[in-house]
Amino acid sequence: MKKSMIAGAVLLASASMLPGCVIHVGNASAMDGSDFSSILGNIDIAEGKHAGDISSVNGNVEISDHAGADDVSIVNGNLEMESHVTVRSIDIVNGDISATSHLSVLGNVESVNGNITLPKQSTIGGHVETVNGDITATDTVIEDDVETLNGDITLKGNTHIIGNIIYRDSESSWGERSDNRPTLTIESDVVIDGTIILERPVNLAFDNDAFDKKVVVSYSGAQ
Repeated sequence: MKKSMIAGAVLLASASMLPGCVIHVGNASAMDGSDFSSILGNIDIAEGKHAGDISSVNGNVEISDHAGADDVSIVNGNLEMESHVTVRSIDIVNGDISATSHLSVLGNVESVNGNITLPKQSTIGGHVETVNGDITATDTVIEDDVETLNGDITLKGNTHIIGNIIYRDSESSWGERSDNRPTLTIESDVVIDGTIILERPVNLAFDNDAFDKKVVVSYSGAQ
């Protein structure tokens, strides 16, 4: 996982910042298509509007129906999206990611300490990663890998994973592994094109025994 958000939080200081206020993208003071950055304030994008790059430190970002943005980067804040939202990529430190339905992300979805909830009829063009957060996908197509260190992964409905599912072991770039075993839950209609790679102990809850054949265990002491 890239930790670009740490460096980004520092770089924000040199950008055009709007501290301690709410930025409403789509009104006269915050025009459609522009980049926006905020410290200690929220950013919301009005229905049908599209922003450029969004950066927020200690503030939430809300994107309304049929709206969107380019790259969304947040430190200490949540990203809440309504239906039919399109963004280029999502990168969050200490915050949850959620949407109502029909989310389209052209690139990657990443959160260090936060849950990722992908709703029905969503498409993710890149990978989905957390370190300590849970990942839940319902009727979602993910075109690359799904990766975590300590989080639970739950795949529901007609979710289709084109890449691999990977539980990472502790690495300097991924943080410390929890002593508690995370759980990988996969419902029967889910399709996984790749492999389920376990670099650490994980509880497996499969509705279809065929998923057992996709599991590759690569840690010592495995039984």
